[in-house]
Amino acid sequence: MIDLHCHSNFSDGELSPSELLKKAIDYSVRILALTDHDTIDGLAPLHHAACDADIKIISGIELSVRWKKYDIHIIGLNITPNDPALCTLIAQQNTRRIARAHKIAECLLKCGVQDAFLKASVIAGHQRIGRPHFAQVLINDSLVQDMNTAFKRYLGRGKAAYVPTQWISIDEAVAGIVQAGGQAVIAHPLKYGLTRSKLHELIIAFKTVGGVGMEVISGETTVTEANELAGLCLRFELLASTGSDYHGNSSRMLLGQQRTLPVNCTPIWDKWDI
Repeated sequence: MIDLHCHSNFSDGELSPSELLKKAIDYSVRILALTDHDTIDGLAPLHHAACDADIKIISGIELSVRWKKYDIHIIGLNITPNDPALCTLIAQQNTRRIARAHKIAECLLKCGVQDAFLKASVIAGHQRIGRPHFAQVLINDSLVQDMNTAFKRYLGRGKAAYVPTQWISIDEAVAGIVQAGGQAVIAHPLKYGLTRSKLHELIIAFKTVGGVGMEVISGETTVTEANELAGLCLRFELLASTGSDYHGNSSRMLLGQQRTLPVNCTPIWDKWDI
């Protein structure tokens, strides 16, 4: 199996890169991309852990971007991790991510949650905190029972602790990925609540600046959704990618166990030397 979207504890995943590797081997994953949010820090330990393993590791990243009023995620695959232009983008993202985390903590304080930033930092093991870390704080403080409820009541768009962030643009993200020798992919395109016309507009904007792929399978994508996205790949001449979006033991989709790609699309790894 090929899994080109997963996360370690260097962003909002639960497992270390070496633990992630063990899971991948246990589930017979033969090609694995680590795509942590706005950081490459987990790539070196993953490559080191996999040096004697029968698995191909792809260096990746998942960049948060702002397009119109939407937060969109762009994956970079086969990047050169230490490319200066990409590292500059990552530094900008982390500054914005930490500033957003402090603002979310301030909002949660008004909701009665004490020391949310500190608690989330402890959970994450770093200060590049994402909303799932705050969701875990809410669970630990017995304010909600699960992640979905945390987002529905507090952290989702329009809720009391939602903080919009001026992430980098699609142009900047794709340019950074391409500069680093990688391929830019739209992550989980059906997750953003876009109308079909807006999704088409996003794809055109993405392609115009050098984007080449789109996730046709992400996590629990249904057969109907996969066929729809495969059709869009054909229509807009995009390569198809696939990933579990695995975050750890709390994920409903196991690493590398997502559906296979529909046969009528071209996999992004079609021309890779693997």
